[in-house]
Amino acid sequence: MARRPSSTTSRRGDVILGPKLLSTKSYPVVLPIGDRIYALARKPSVKGEVNFVPWFEVLDLSQAQVADGHLVSCEWRPLPRPPFFPWELTPTQYLFPPEVIIKSYVVLGSCILLSVTGQTGTYMFDTVTEQWAKLDNGDLPFAGGATPHGHLFLGFSRSAKEITLYKIAICASAASPSTKAGCSSLSIAEFRVVADMEAGEHVVSSGRFVSLGNHDNPGFCSFRCRSNDTAPLDFEHTRELVTMRTYTSESQDQLESTRALLISKRWKQVYSICDTTRRLTCPCLEDVMSL
Repeated sequence: MARRPSSTTSRRGDVILGPKLLSTKSYPVVLPIGDRIYALARKPSVKGEVNFVPWFEVLDLSQAQVADGHLVSCEWRPLPRPPFFPWELTPTQYLFPPEVIIKSYVVLGSCILLSVTGQTGTYMFDTVTEQWAKLDNGDLPFAGGATPHGHLFLGFSRSAKEITLYKIAICASAASPSTKAGCSSLSIAEFRVVADMEAGEHVVSSGRFVSLGNHDNPGFCSFRCRSNDTAPLDFEHTRELVTMRTYTSESQDQLESTRALLISKRWKQVYSICDTTRRLTCPCLEDVMSL
């Protein structure tokens, strides 16, 4: 549940609290762009206190300062509601509102791209003009968020069920009977991520991963969590095993010819986490590491 942002200093481990969100959001989509942090309700609600309006907010940290363990000189500001969220409902629709969930998202330059359940298409929010627009009639091909990996993106393919590399671009389309000249269009190219080109071995993936962000020697981590309690499987438990696989990839220069990103090195590590005081809710660590 997100009520206010926080950060941890690297030197002392102190927690710095940020200002409260204008509305409480459960597992929101949080996206940093420059000096700003954008928070969008993952599953908007038309009533109640959680995931209610404003569904979309921004926090500008360009003038923020730290005082007594808190961020000051900054506050959350509401943004235009997404056009695909439920609005102007009839009395019957209000009693049984349509369910909308953010299923795919990525930050591309100054733009946020989104796809949602119940509708087909990709929507774009321009953070400069703060306007929404429908960019494409097709959905983004990955589940959840896509992570920057060099000048490309890593995402969990919805169709292949594995980590895939994407080249995403917004292009100005030429004039046609259905579109005007200069209108934006979406271009997405997919590349496999493999560990052995000859055998076609795919990288072990669980849909939870983070990019290491090294442009000279790029890599990423894929991880999976499971309960390690001796008692019968329960949603809440005291012990959890975290399996982390770290991958280092070759240069992306040969992508167009090989149509795949080759993994050069792999490491596997298993961690055991135990908390006998506060029970763990699966997969608590997985959610934290995937931010």
